[in-house]
Amino acid sequence: MKKILSVLFLCLVIISCRSQKITGQQNDESRAKYFSGTWTFIQKTYKEDGKTKVFDLHECMKQYELIFKNSNERSILTKIFATGKDCKIKSRTDDLLVTISGGSFSYREDDLKKAEQYKIYSQNKFSIIYSDIINGKVTEIEDFYQRKK
Repeated sequence: MKKILSVLFLCLVIISCRSQKITGQQNDESRAKYFSGTWTFIQKTYKEDGKTKVFDLHECMKQYELIFKNSNERSILTKIFATGKDCKIKSRTDDLLVTISGGSFSYREDDLKKAEQYKIYSQNKFSIIYSDIINGKVTEIEDFYQRKK
């Protein structure tokens, strides 16, 4: 009797784990669909002394874009930057293979593996959250992106 109950319990655990894995894959696919498209950099905020402050963006930074594409069940990211006196010099990264899961996406850029934490605000706005050093202190920074129409 104990063996039968043990086998039944084991079967229930296996079935439960498989259904969670399928649900997780569906969530990752819907996140990939959410990010699909072109996103423009619109704002940078940081926290200083417990207060959230807005960083003044250089004109070229307002032209930064992230482009997410879905190809053969894979997500691809391309970053576009603008530089120069009149922001007319455009540069772009190679297509980067992206893994989107939970509240983060990860990719390999050159020799560095990057994991970016994100927060979705609406269908047309999300942010990337990271830490950097400002005025000698480690500070949380949030970059906001808006879907390009």
